Amino acid sequence: MPENKDIATELLICDSRNIKLPINASNWLSFDEQARLARISHQQQAELFLMGRYLLRQLAGRRLGIPGEQLEIRVDHRGKPALVGQPLFFNLSHSGSLLTLALDSHAKLGVDVETRRLSVSQAHRLARRYLHPDEQRWLMAQRHPAHDFIRLWTAKEALVKAQGSGIANTLAGFSWHPGSSHTRLEQQCYQLYQWPLTSAWLSLAVATEQRQIPQLIKLTDLADCLEITGPQPYLAINPL
Repeated sequence: MPENKDIATELLICDSRNIKLPINASNWLSFDEQARLARISHQQQAELFLMGRYLLRQLAGRRLGIPGEQLEIRVDHRGKPALVGQPLFFNLSHSGSLLTLALDSHAKLGVDVETRRLSVSQAHRLARRYLHPDEQRWLMAQRHPAHDFIRLWTAKEALVKAQGSGIANTLAGFSWHPGSSHTRLEQQCYQLYQWPLTSAWLSLAVATEQRQIPQLIKLTDLADCLEITGPQPYLAINPL
């Protein structure tokens, strides 16, 4: 692992079902964030939004040496949130009850976690709609196309999120060779990291030409600001 935390990419993944936030967690949100939270009718989605923004402020504040509740988050015209006036990039993703958060001081990054289980026919239908022709051909040759589609999907969505582009009409415009640790998108080199989980797949893209193992954040490091009530996802140290 990198010795200098200032240049390390940090990654947290957690299961929201087994976490309790402080009762005042929503007070950390801005007025706009509180308004957005109030518009989310699905309870789990609302809980994940609040948890993501709260944990982001906790981790970013710890890294920057600033009280987390003082950090301002603004959403740009493409819908991508960013910290205002702070030298820190971040990205969040959630699927099912899983939430993941990535931070880096120097490089744009994107993260995607996916818990969906697809049938083979669903995987091929989505591939024809969203994936590059080269990737469709690769998928057709695989023994487990439903599983491999999720691996492709999370990698490409992480790349697009790091770039800051919208997902629509973007995924089919570039190709990633599964298993490759890097790719280019709009002249930017990205390093790719992937972790298979028991019930999900996690992909991380970092805008850098230098490959280094991301530093995994332990949820227990935040035990003073939240209550951990049950098991949390386990990531092997070395990604695929």
